[in-house]
Amino acid sequence: MSDAQANIEIWKVKKLIKRLEAARGNGTSMISLIIPPKDQVSRAAKMLAEEYGTASNIKSRVNRQSVLSAITSTQQRLKLYNKVPPNGLVVYCGEILTSEGKERKVNIDFEPFKPINTSLYLCDNKFHTEALAELLESDQKFGFIIMDGNGALFGTLSGNTREIVHKFSVDLPKKHGRGGQSALRFARLREEKRHNYVRKVAELAVQNFITNDKVNVAGLILAGSADFKNDLNASDMFDNRLASKVIKVVDVSYGGENGFNQAIELASETLGNVKFIQEKKLIGKYFEEISQDTGRVCYGIEDTLKALELGAVEILIVFENLEITRWTLKDAEGAEYLVHTTKQQETSGDRSMFQDKSPSSTGQEMEVVNQESFLEWIAEHYKDFGTTLEFVSDRSTEGNQFVKGFGGIGGLLRYKFESLVNSEGSSTQAIPSEPTTPADSQKPAPKPASGKVSPAQRRLMKGFDGTPGQVPHQAGSQQKQDTIGVADMVQMKEQRGEETTPKRPLVAFLGPPSSFTHQATKSAFSEDDHTLTPVATIKDVFDAVAAGGADYGVVPFENSTHGVVTFTLGYLADRDDIYGNLTVCGEVYIDVHHFLLGHARPGAAAAAAAAAQQTSAARGTPQHDLSHVQRVYSHPQAFGQTQAFLSAHLPGVEAIDVSSTSKAAEMASGDASGATAAISNESAAAAFGLDVLARCIEDRDDNTTRFFVLRRRRASDEGQREKEGEKAKGEAPVPAPRGHKSLVSFTVPHRSPGALAAVLDVFRKVGLNLTSINSLPSLIQPFQYLFLVEFDGSRYHDPEGKVEAALDEVAKVAESWRWLGSWENQR
Repeated sequence: MSDAQANIEIWKVKKLIKRLEAARGNGTSMISLIIPPKDQVSRAAKMLAEEYGTASNIKSRVNRQSVLSAITSTQQRLKLYNKVPPNGLVVYCGEILTSEGKERKVNIDFEPFKPINTSLYLCDNKFHTEALAELLESDQKFGFIIMDGNGALFGTLSGNTREIVHKFSVDLPKKHGRGGQSALRFARLREEKRHNYVRKVAELAVQNFITNDKVNVAGLILAGSADFKNDLNASDMFDNRLASKVIKVVDVSYGGENGFNQAIELASETLGNVKFIQEKKLIGKYFEEISQDTGRVCYGIEDTLKALELGAVEILIVFENLEITRWTLKDAEGAEYLVHTTKQQETSGDRSMFQDKSPSSTGQEMEVVNQESFLEWIAEHYKDFGTTLEFVSDRSTEGNQFVKGFGGIGGLLRYKFESLVNSEGSSTQAIPSEPTTPADSQKPAPKPASGKVSPAQRRLMKGFDGTPGQVPHQAGSQQKQDTIGVADMVQMKEQRGEETTPKRPLVAFLGPPSSFTHQATKSAFSEDDHTLTPVATIKDVFDAVAAGGADYGVVPFENSTHGVVTFTLGYLADRDDIYGNLTVCGEVYIDVHHFLLGHARPGAAAAAAAAAQQTSAARGTPQHDLSHVQRVYSHPQAFGQTQAFLSAHLPGVEAIDVSSTSKAAEMASGDASGATAAISNESAAAAFGLDVLARCIEDRDDNTTRFFVLRRRRASDEGQREKEGEKAKGEAPVPAPRGHKSLVSFTVPHRSPGALAAVLDVFRKVGLNLTSINSLPSLIQPFQYLFLVEFDGSRYHDPEGKVEAALDEVAKVAESWRWLGSWENQR
C-alpha cells in the first residue's frame, strides 16, 4: 500500500470513529466485535451463539429484542468470511438513535488498513472505538530537543501534528575577561552552571522521551544555536537509550518555538516520510505553480471536478475536514443536476439552488435523488479519474492558507489548460499545451464526476451560487487574464525591442485592475505614454523590475491609519540580497476610501439597515441589510483600516486575507448568495458587478496610503548628481518640487550600547530631518534588527553637501548600510 493510499485509509478510519463515537442507542444493543489476525471465525461464531442464549434471559422485552437482533446481524456478517482477513476483522452492529429520535440499524464490517492486535467483544449503549484509535496513534513519532543559552524546549512531531512537551528557561553567565585574580573562579562557576544545565536537559529528556523503560519516539533531533546540543550528545549524562536514537544534529538560529519550527524544516530530509513535512512540500509545490503562472493548477469544487472528468488532475489535494455536501437533483422533466453546498449555505436557509427552473416546473424544489458527503464520495471514486488523492490538514501555515484562500480543494494538473469552461460556462475539451502521445490517446476515458449526469447535461452543473454554468475561475487562466507573470513581461520587452515603433515604458503594479495600487499607478503614469501591467503579488513587482521585465514598478508602502506594508518593507530591506539593483525614484499619495461590496439580499430595505444601532465610533452606515454576510475578504491593510465598522456591523464574521482588495471583490462576485462580501474600492463594484453595501467605512476620514515607484539603478545614481527637476525619459511625472526625500537601510552592532543612537545622531548633526523609521529582524542573529530610515534631502540635489556628509558618517558608525533612493516629495 502506497503512502497516499494509507493516508486515505487513515482518513476513512478517522471519519468512521467520529461517527461511531457520536452514535448512541437504547439499552445495551450496540455490539463491538474485533477479531485479531490468525484468530478463528468459528471461535467468534461460537461465542456469539453463547451470548445469544445469555441475552434471551434479559428481563426487558424491548432491550432483549434489540440485543438479540444485534447478535443475529453480527452472526450474519461473520458468515461472509471463511477466515479472518490478514489484518483482522472489525464488526459494529446495533440500533442507534437518530437526531429525529428514531431508531436506525447499523451494520459495519471491514478489514483495518493494518493489523489490529486486539480481541474485543462488548455489548453496550455505545460503540467502542479505542482499538481503532490506537491504529491511528501508532504513526512514527520523532522527538526534538532545542537548546540555547536561554533555555531548552522538548517537542514531538507525529504525522502532521507537532507538540511542545516541555520547556524551561535558564540564566547562564556570559564569558568575559574581567575579574582579576578571581577570573579563574568566575570561569569555573560559568562552566559549572553550563554543566548543570546540560545535566538537567539530559534528565528531562529521560522523563519526556522514555515511558515504562522504553523510548517512546522513533528518533531524536538535537538542535540549537550554540555548542550545547553537541555537549549533550557527547555527554555521559545523556541516557544511552536516547543517544542511540539521535538521527540528526542541526544548527538553528533561534531557541524556543521558533527554533523548533526551524529544526523541523532543517531535518525535513531525514523526516521525509512524516506527513507534516510531506504536506508542507505538497502545498508548497501547489503555491509554486501558482506563483510561476504555469496554469497547471485548479481550485474550487466545480473547476476541479471538470479537470477530473478530463483526466487532467495528477494530484488531487483536499482538506481532510472539508464540509461540502454533494446533491443529485432531478427536475420536472427528468433531467439530473449536481449541486455542491457548503455548511454555511445549508445553515443560511437559502434554498434557491434547489429550485426547479425547467419550463414545465411549477416553482417547486427539485427532487433529491441522492445526498452524500463530497469527501466520502471522492474517497471512493478518485481512482476512476486516474488521480492520486492527498488529504491535508490546516495545522501548517501552508495548509491553513490553502483552506482559507482556495476553499480547501484543488489539484496539480498533468498539463496546462487553455480553458476549462467556455464563455457560456459549458464544458469544453481542454487543449493541452503539448501534443498528446499515442499512449495518451489509448487511455480509457475517466468516468464523469457527476455520476448519473450525462455529458450533454454536464454544462448544467451548478456552482456554489446555484446558477447554472457558473463555476469558479481556474487559477492559472484567471491569473493570466488579470495579471501577467514576470517571464511573460521579460518576453514582451524582448519582443518590443524588435519593433520599429517607439517603445512605451512598461509599469508593473500590484493587481488585479481596479485596485488602489492601480489608481496610484494611473495618477503617476499617463496611460497614453506608458503600458500599465498588473501582477499578482508585491514580490512580482520587485521581480519584474529587477529582471528587466518592467521599467517601473508601483507598490504600497504605508498607510496613515494602519502603518507600514510589511511585505514591501521586507523586499526593500532585501535581506537575501536579490534586489540590489533597485532604487526608489518616486512616491504617490492616494486618499483611500473603503466600500463594503457584495450581493444585496433581494427585497431588503436599505432604510432598515440605515437605522442600525452603532456600537462604536464607526464611519459609514450600511445601505443594505448585512445579516446574510458570513465572511469578508480583503487585504490585511484594509481590515486594519476598517476595524470600527467591522466591530459595529459585522461582529464575529470571518475575515479572510487575500492579496489585494480587488482580488477580494473578484472572490465576492462568485458567490451570488451574498454570504461573501469584500472590502474594496468603488470602481471594483462596477468592474465585478457587485452592490455597494456600505460606503466610506474606513476608521478615519483622512485615511491615506503612500506608494513607492521603483526602477533599476543607473550609472548616474552613484557619484553623480542630477540637476533639480531633471528626470529621465518616461519617469513618473510630478508637479513642482516640494523638496526631496531619501531612504537608507543599515544595521548596527547588536551589543554595542548607543549604536543606533549614534547613527541617528548623524542626521541631527548635519541638520537633516527624519521622516520615517522602521525596523525588522535582520535574520543574521536572533533579535538583531535592520533599520530603514527616511529623511528630508536628496543625494541628487545636495548643494550644501548635507546628504553626502551624512552618508559618509553613517558608513563609519553603522555595521552595514545601503542607499535605497532619492525622490521628490509629493506632500
